[in-house]
Amino acid sequence: MEEHVNESKRPRTARELRKAKEAEEERKRRKEGSFNKVSETEVSGESLSAPSEEEAYQVSYEEQSQEELHTDYAVDSSSDEGEESIDDENYSLGATNIADLEELQTELEKWKRQAEENKEQLLRARADYENFRRRSRKDQEDAVKYGATSLVESLLPVLDNLERALAVDESTSESNVLRQGVDMVYRQLLQSLTEKGLSVIEAEGKEFNPHEHTAVMQEEAEGVGAGMVIEELQKGYRFKERILRPAMVKVSY
Repeated sequence: MEEHVNESKRPRTARELRKAKEAEEERKRRKEGSFNKVSETEVSGESLSAPSEEEAYQVSYEEQSQEELHTDYAVDSSSDEGEESIDDENYSLGATNIADLEELQTELEKWKRQAEENKEQLLRARADYENFRRRSRKDQEDAVKYGATSLVESLLPVLDNLERALAVDESTSESNVLRQGVDMVYRQLLQSLTEKGLSVIEAEGKEFNPHEHTAVMQEEAEGVGAGMVIEELQKGYRFKERILRPAMVKVSY
């Protein structure tokens, strides 16, 4: 009963109102038809008495059927509206789910891109770190290997002076003794430096090499091709793989 009252208070749609109106008109037509039949009977004199029980029962049965039809229609309308409401709710829920799915897909793509960027940054950082380690290791090796470079380089003028002293031609016995002493010092110093990694750059008779030779003079020489070192003016030295001082030379043209 409570559900029926609530259904009667619920706003009706245009289709429900139209069907209810048609049912009401049909019920009125049936009543008018029944009333006309009774009136015609009274006028014709066939019967001046009240409608028989059968006729009254027929009218009551028709009214009851009409009311049941109206009730069934209201129930059907309510059922249709309930189904429509469920369909609308399902459609709204489906649309919401699709929107949420699209939003999640967009968020997923965003995090995928972020993950790729983080991976690339990690790879670059790892490569930079490996390069730094190699450079640091090489710098340490060079520091150990060439740590005495400045010391050896500072002793080169000493070798030069000793060589000049040995180049002086003295015929006296005293000068010979002095020369022998200088030569001994020179050889001992050169040997010590050679053991540390010092080596003399070969120049005379070699093809001119701008990395190892410094040309200070050019001179034409018979039987010698152009670009050849014809005289060494000052020795050049190499410390291990590094050039400490290029040789000063005279080059042919």
